[in-house]
Amino acid sequence: MKKLNLPKDEFISPALIWKRIVAFLIDMLIIVLVVFIPFRKFIEGMIPQNGSFMDTYKLLAGTEQTGQIAAVYFGMSLLTFLYFYKLENKMGQTIGKKIMNLYVVSDLKPQKRWQMALRNAAFIPLFPFDVLVIADPLVMLFTKSNQRLTEMLGKTRVVEKQSYTVI
Repeated sequence: MKKLNLPKDEFISPALIWKRIVAFLIDMLIIVLVVFIPFRKFIEGMIPQNGSFMDTYKLLAGTEQTGQIAAVYFGMSLLTFLYFYKLENKMGQTIGKKIMNLYVVSDLKPQKRWQMALRNAAFIPLFPFDVLVIADPLVMLFTKSNQRLTEMLGKTRVVEKQSYTVI
């Protein structure tokens, strides 16, 4: 049978929520393996493993270790933020999005750095950004375009490319 050399065309559409969730889970697996597991050893050395909750609370309340743990937590959050910011800013997709064939696109041309920073603000562990951890994905469930709150504010969208053959 002879292969037909038909022209192909493509269009973009809003990414399906399930694809976005799978892409995010892949990205979080990478973050856990590369960031969280190495830092875990450091934190475990600072907190007693067989003490009660109150013993741990008394140890950490207002001690030097509290500041150290907060600094480690902030460093882990910063690395998570940078993972999403750098990859989406440079390539338009993270590793999880690449596997799921999803792309971040900007409504502004050319794309601005502040857009990628804003869309990933939920990873910043400071008030009011930490509220976005819950509010941001909830908004996505109630919009037709499946956009998170920070995506709407940053004028970005996550899309997927669909290919079809023109007959």
